[in-house]
Amino acid sequence: MKKMIVIIQIFVIVLFLAKISIIGEFWQKMENAGSYLTSLAIAQPTGKTAEQPAPKEAGADPLQKERDLASALQKRNAELDSREVAVKGEEQKLSALKTEIAAKIDVLRKLEEQLTAKLEADKVSANKKYKDLAKVYEATPPDKAGAMMERMDVQTAAAITMNMKRDKAGIMWGYINPTKAVEITKEITRAGKFVPEDKPAAPGQ
Repeated sequence: MKKMIVIIQIFVIVLFLAKISIIGEFWQKMENAGSYLTSLAIAQPTGKTAEQPAPKEAGADPLQKERDLASALQKRNAELDSREVAVKGEEQKLSALKTEIAAKIDVLRKLEEQLTAKLEADKVSANKKYKDLAKVYEATPPDKAGAMMERMDVQTAAAITMNMKRDKAGIMWGYINPTKAVEITKEITRAGKFVPEDKPAAPGQ
């Protein structure tokens, strides 16, 4: 945009020089006409001199439009400079905001890592608890273990069953109500990721 303004200003200067050349020719003609009028005035018997053209008409500024255009261009250039300063200010604000957001993201990432570590620790603790409970149920008579499983919530019953030995869980399974057994089986299938590597996903298989 500034380059375009400079080109327009150069064009105005060239036009200004051309106007000066035209004005020079105009004044040359005026001088010739003045000499002619002077000779006519001398020849007149009344002695009256020819009226000179009004200074305002003869001296009208032919470059006023160019001056107005140059003034408008300068005003426009000042406005563009002001806008450029404002844009740079906004860029600085955006840069500061970007830095602030990056810092907050870093804090959130660290919190996420801490939360993930805590969840993993809780998972390990829960798995250990279910393994310990599974040993208790393995040592309990199957009919009593099955009765306790029926009164237990599905998630806990599934977790304990998945950590029991296959033969023990299979025997206990025969003492669980079929409806409850189906619910526990569905939970075992859904949460199969908790199944130990050395134990089956469901009892009796």
